[in-house]
Amino acid sequence: YTNDIVLKTRLRERYFGELNGGPDDQYQKVWDVDCTNPNHDEFGVEAANCVLERTTRLVTELDELLSSCTSTTSSSGGEEQKWKVVLVAHGDVLQIMQTGFLRHED
Repeated sequence: YTNDIVLKTRLRERYFGELNGGPDDQYQKVWDVDCTNPNHDEFGVEAANCVLERTTRLVTELDELLSSCTSTTSSSGGEEQKWKVVLVAHGDVLQIMQTGFLRHED
């Protein structure tokens, strides 16, 4: 790994189908259905479970990749350095990931 910024499409914004580009207050319609059916595609949206699958797969792959890389050593004492990764995504994607990682049912 070369410490570069890496863009991954699996962190892209959730697709909201016919609600894309519309007013933000319309998203609540999708979230209300998400609560009872995370696999729905009402309004042509990307299902919450599909978002969860693509994002957690990326996190797992990054974890495996960086765990297999040789750690660098610091200039003070030769201690091993841990990899630091910053993931940036839209709010709905991050909320779905957080819920999944916390194993919430709601």
